[in-house]
Amino acid sequence: MRCFCRDQHGHLDPNCREHDLTGNIYREEHEIEALVTAVNQHKDLIETGIAFPGDAVLSPLTEDVVSTGDKIIFTWPLPHGEGDALRRSYDDGDTLFYEATRAIYCGDQDGNKYRQGIDFLLREKRIVWQWPQKPLEGTAPATGTRYVVKYKGFIEWVAFDVPMERISHGNDIGSRVVLRKLHLVRA
Repeated sequence: MRCFCRDQHGHLDPNCREHDLTGNIYREEHEIEALVTAVNQHKDLIETGIAFPGDAVLSPLTEDVVSTGDKIIFTWPLPHGEGDALRRSYDDGDTLFYEATRAIYCGDQDGNKYRQGIDFLLREKRIVWQWPQKPLEGTAPATGTRYVVKYKGFIEWVAFDVPMERISHGNDIGSRVVLRKLHLVRA
C-alpha cells in the first residue's frame, strides 16, 4: 500500500520510518504458492517495454490476489547481483539491502579482503563487524572506508506493473505479474 505520509503533492515525508524505497508499506504478510519464471521467457513483455532483463514473472497458483506494489520475497536465497557498496560506519555493523544468508565476496577500496565468520557476520539485513566472540585474527575496514559485499540473500521483489488477468476459453487461469527487484524500483 502507498504510505500515508505523502503530502498533497504526493511527496514522501523523508523522516517517515514506515515505508521502503518505493514509498510503500506492507501489512498482513502471508505465503502464497506461485510459479516463477525469468522474464526472458516472456519476450512479449520485453519487446513492449513492460519488463527488462533481470525481472521475473509470477503466476499465483492459488486464489491469492497480487496487486501493483505488493512485495514478494522468495523462500530461497539468490545472489544479489553486484552486491552492496557501503561505507564503514561508526556502528558495530552496516545495513544491507536484503537479508543475507552467505557472503560470496567482501573487500574494500584498498584491496583488503574479509572473511565471513572471522572478520564479519551476516545477521538479517546487517553485516556485523564487531561482536563479543570475534576471533583475535579478525579484522574490519577502518571507519569511513568504502567496501563492497556480494552475497546470497532473500531478494525482495515488487509487483511492478498492473497484474495481467488471463482467461482461456472462459476459464480464469490466474494472473501474470511482472516483478522487479526492490533496489531497482524508486518512489
